[in-house]
Amino acid sequence: MPKRSGVTPIRRAYGGAWSKMSGPVELSPDIMNRLGKALVESVVLEAKKDFAKQGRAPGKPEGIPDSKNFFTSFSYRIVGRKTVEILSDWPWIEQIIEGRDPYPMKWLTRDAGVNRVPIMQPDGTVLLRMTPLRTANAWIHPGFAKHTFLARGIRKGREAMAKIVFEELKNKALSGDISR
Repeated sequence: MPKRSGVTPIRRAYGGAWSKMSGPVELSPDIMNRLGKALVESVVLEAKKDFAKQGRAPGKPEGIPDSKNFFTSFSYRIVGRKTVEILSDWPWIEQIIEGRDPYPMKWLTRDAGVNRVPIMQPDGTVLLRMTPLRTANAWIHPGFAKHTFLARGIRKGREAMAKIVFEELKNKALSGDISR
């Protein structure tokens, strides 16, 4: 899969174990692509599960974004001959995966040259809020909650990858392509 601009590599699944497990089956680029797709599908599925469970309350850390673009931001690429790398072009993917404590938004003050901030309400109306006068009184961003969907997705993706390699082994054995 071609690399997209602005992509962040977030984790890798090394194929050394797959090549040992597959024995006489060569991990061709086609098989590696199937493994990559399975890994990304598992990560996205786990992210959707986390999104469905999360609640959103004012002042609480940010969760998984309510955006289709977040779930389609994940992709993969094959590195070398045996490694699948998971990528995301979501701008704040690292904060979502690793979490981030609350922090002052110093750029949203009149000292920084911002007088008003438009805030879209759920009913579609726009509320204009005046920014704090000084940097010392800056609004506090609630931070980002740490999410574990990536680790779970990779673990479950590896299980799916094992099934793909096993299926290839079985197909080779049934077709008589495996030599003793």
